[in-house]
Amino acid sequence: MMNMPSVSFERIEQIFQQSNAKVLSLDCFDTLFWRNVSRPFDIFTRLQHGLCPLARGVAEADARKKKRIATGLEEVSLAEIYGELKGQFDAEQQQQMMEHELALEIDNGFLFPPALALLRQAKARGIRTIIVSDTYLDAGQLSRLLAAHCDEIPDLIDHIYCSSEFGHSKSGSLWPEIVQREQVKPQDIFHVGDNHRADYLQPVKSGITAIHFKQNEALVTNVLEQRSVAAKLLFPACGATAPVPSLFHACYSVALRNEINSEQLTGWTTLGPILYAFALFIKQQRDLMPGVRLGFLMRDGYMLREAYHALYPDEQSASLNISRFTAIKSAFHSRQSIVDYLGKTLRAAERVTAAGFDMISRHLMLSERRKKKIASQLQLHNHSADYLYKSLLSHEVVKETLARSAACRQRLITHLQNKLQLQPGETLMLIDLGYAGTAQNLLAPLLEETLNIQVRGCYLIAAWTAGWQQNRTALVNPDTADFRLIRTLTRFIASFEMLCSSHGFSVVDYTDDGEPIGEGVMHSEKMISTVKAIQHEALRCVRQAGERAIPASPALWDSAAIDLVRYTYFPLAIETDLLQHLTFDINMGTDATQQMVDAEKAIGYMRRYGVARLAQDENSESRTNTPSELRHCGIEYSLSLLSASRNALSWSLSQSSQRQQPLEVLFIRNDQPPLTEKLFATSTFDGFFSIYIPMVTAEVVIAIGNSLRDFEVDSLSLTSQQALYKSIEQQQSYRLDKDKDYFIDGATQHDKLVLNMQPDGFIYVKPQKSPAQAVLHFVYRPLNPQIQAVND
Repeated sequence: MMNMPSVSFERIEQIFQQSNAKVLSLDCFDTLFWRNVSRPFDIFTRLQHGLCPLARGVAEADARKKKRIATGLEEVSLAEIYGELKGQFDAEQQQQMMEHELALEIDNGFLFPPALALLRQAKARGIRTIIVSDTYLDAGQLSRLLAAHCDEIPDLIDHIYCSSEFGHSKSGSLWPEIVQREQVKPQDIFHVGDNHRADYLQPVKSGITAIHFKQNEALVTNVLEQRSVAAKLLFPACGATAPVPSLFHACYSVALRNEINSEQLTGWTTLGPILYAFALFIKQQRDLMPGVRLGFLMRDGYMLREAYHALYPDEQSASLNISRFTAIKSAFHSRQSIVDYLGKTLRAAERVTAAGFDMISRHLMLSERRKKKIASQLQLHNHSADYLYKSLLSHEVVKETLARSAACRQRLITHLQNKLQLQPGETLMLIDLGYAGTAQNLLAPLLEETLNIQVRGCYLIAAWTAGWQQNRTALVNPDTADFRLIRTLTRFIASFEMLCSSHGFSVVDYTDDGEPIGEGVMHSEKMISTVKAIQHEALRCVRQAGERAIPASPALWDSAAIDLVRYTYFPLAIETDLLQHLTFDINMGTDATQQMVDAEKAIGYMRRYGVARLAQDENSESRTNTPSELRHCGIEYSLSLLSASRNALSWSLSQSSQRQQPLEVLFIRNDQPPLTEKLFATSTFDGFFSIYIPMVTAEVVIAIGNSLRDFEVDSLSLTSQQALYKSIEQQQSYRLDKDKDYFIDGATQHDKLVLNMQPDGFIYVKPQKSPAQAVLHFVYRPLNPQIQAVND
């Protein structure tokens, strides 16, 4: 029979069924026995007792080196390894530590179902079964390890061969001894293992029928590597005093084989595992409150409910069409509630954009006549936020808003009762992705008073709000995660929200009978079909994890957070390619949508401001999916963003790089000699430099010919000093027009390229319009310096 390289267990089973093997031989670790951690080394993080993982690894290496020198043998036992630690542990303690390590292996492992099924098949056919393992454990210890997970093991395995008892590894001379002891022809042994050399090349040399089991495809292996990086940055204990949990790689081994498309990868490695963890968490919380009624908030709650019912099909729940928009509209019950809303919406803004006023007018349900009247006056008052406050808090507007909100609230309550028929004294659990819990914060007090019920929130992630412990719970919450971790998870979560959404209409109101009224969201058919495909794969993952009975545990909760961060900050190329075709809608009563990944916009932003600004920006002025957009430029940019969020780091643009370039700037003054200053441009991204020049005079000359012969102009723009270095800077700046606001003299120009600039060449800037206290922002890429500048 021919030898088959690198295949899945499904294919292995097919080959074995057609074989005439007399002995089935299985490798142990990563073939029959798998660990729930990222790598075997992670088990050592749990040893503690003064023994760090590195010390345990060094002890093993020293034991192997000494044995090789003394005997020529390369394999050692667990006892010999701990013998190297006699300075730390006496003989009795060494024995205790060996038992402790074995117990940790048992606690952190499981038997791979396809491999276990193959053993059962072999025994049913009357075929002898053996385990051949490269391990420092002996046969007795390995038998205990396996039997701890399956009572059938003593009957399913006829013999266990451990390299530690022979002194030789499978990559060395162990296989000929196995053949001799089994007393069969080499080709009658059918061996399966995951190590290409030890379990395939070497046994084939001995004439054994060997198949290399490929644990995971390259794409999945890449995901697992990236999530390990994410885990260690997200949870500093990972890899030091705690393992990196890896609970789904066995599921991937079965489901993700051969050619894997982006929908499958996203569904199985991100959406599915997170939904599974949250579904188990919801079940835990429901069991703590007998009789609680479950209401999943649409649209983001769509996949949360689907996953929950995939695992618990007999449970009762309802889909509630309550959006942030309808919650806001329904919650105005006093003048103070309007004041609170305006304070949160406008924050410290001095001006109000047209789009911002449009959203506010919809939330406050202004009549079209009143909206037009206020808009015209707002324009006359230079879009003053103070003027808007005064207008919206007038007696007439407050009276109208409160009346319309009360009516909207009653329609919302009718919708709620149509779905759940809540009775006085019952508890309603609102389930959503969460964060601040806007809908619950606004509606819970009003629903509790009107219906005489209790309202509790159950979220994937809950940010801190005053008194949050009294009325909500979350898989990731302020008791289990500090604010920096929560911010890291939620800052760029838009793409995950999009995956969870039903993508139906966005509810904006209800009929008097409580039927939701929606507005269509402009998503392409391609986007809808793509998201549905991802959701389908995610539910397959949830069901398979349920069949494997991956238990609810803190490790599962941490694993969900790691998967979310891996997807957000370290996506694979096929994942970012997919996101380029998808859009995200704000769901705040507007029709605004945003492309999930726009690499060109992100690159333009980085050229202007660099990583430093990305670390500082905290609102929608940043791109919603910047890590994905920058990932193809280099992992260092995603690492910068993740480190900045996780550790609340920030640094100024001037300190983000030590690469600076001096430029001579002349400020032109009437009837006086120019004022000359040497200013410094700072490197940003992709070879570009950024320099801010205060417009202290109406005319400014950049004597760039002193420094550069060739360069590329990205942009010249003006912004106000009040917006400088703030997240609103890009919004409140405008680009200058070449040959109108500035011109370049002394060089040949081709589009953005400036070539052969003479030493006395310059850029002359005189904007047609310029705000008071304006700052000129010049972004350029040096190509060639002036020769004399190099000589100097």
